[in-house]
Amino acid sequence: MKSRNLFLALFSLLLLGLVFLSADTDDQSKKTYELMYQDIQALKLQVAELSSLMKQNTAELKEVKDQLKILNDLLRRQHAADEALQTEIDNLPAQYQKVNSKLEEVQFELSALQNIQQAIQSLSDELKAGQKGTVKGSKPAAPAKKEEPPASPQAQPAVVTIPAQEMYNNAYSDYLKGNYELAIDGFKLFLQQYPATPLADNALYWIGECYYSQEKYPEAIENFNDLLLNYPNGDKVPAAYLKKGMSFVQQGKKDEALATLKLLVSKYPQQEEARLAQQKINELVGK
Repeated sequence: MKSRNLFLALFSLLLLGLVFLSADTDDQSKKTYELMYQDIQALKLQVAELSSLMKQNTAELKEVKDQLKILNDLLRRQHAADEALQTEIDNLPAQYQKVNSKLEEVQFELSALQNIQQAIQSLSDELKAGQKGTVKGSKPAAPAKKEEPPASPQAQPAVVTIPAQEMYNNAYSDYLKGNYELAIDGFKLFLQQYPATPLADNALYWIGECYYSQEKYPEAIENFNDLLLNYPNGDKVPAAYLKKGMSFVQQGKKDEALATLKLLVSKYPQQEEARLAQQKINELVGK
């Protein structure tokens, strides 16, 4: 009887132990599940935040791409504008040369007209003098005195100047037409016959220009040097320095070109040729 009661008591204790053990296990599992749930919720929040950040970054990235596209367009336009500006700058010497040539041509025509007017005035004065002699009853041979020494010096300068101007204009016209050999011959003949005229330095300059246009740069430099040595105060001196420097550039003689162009800038800083020379200096130094 006692053994049976003892057995029942032990069995009861065993059942209670199992119950308590089962309860503890359930509590631990429940806590584990709660922790996992909390972790999952936290992960969901993090994923949601990351998703929001990704959307924001995508929008910002798109905005940056749009800005880069705009900048690229602006750079492309600026590059095109720079190229157009550089083209205009490169064309400036030719345009300046055309304007200068046209101005000189007009000056030549005005000079020729003035010479013709002086010749007409001289002949008119001689005719008036002859008419006065006839009215006073002078001998019939009196009109022949027009060719005597007192009258001859008055008419002679006009007769000489007109052919000189015509010869110069003809040579210059050949240069404008691109007939460089004819122009060179014409200017050389002009210098032989009229070396002391105000146009002598211009003739020498245009000979150099003819050689330059023919890409005969040593001959061009030689003529520009003759002008600089023989006519240091001539109006073509700045242009001669410029084209001499450009001739060195065309020959690949960078040091000589820089020395010549810098000399032009230092001696004639206010001239248009000095501005063109400075542009070429900057270009050569930048290479």
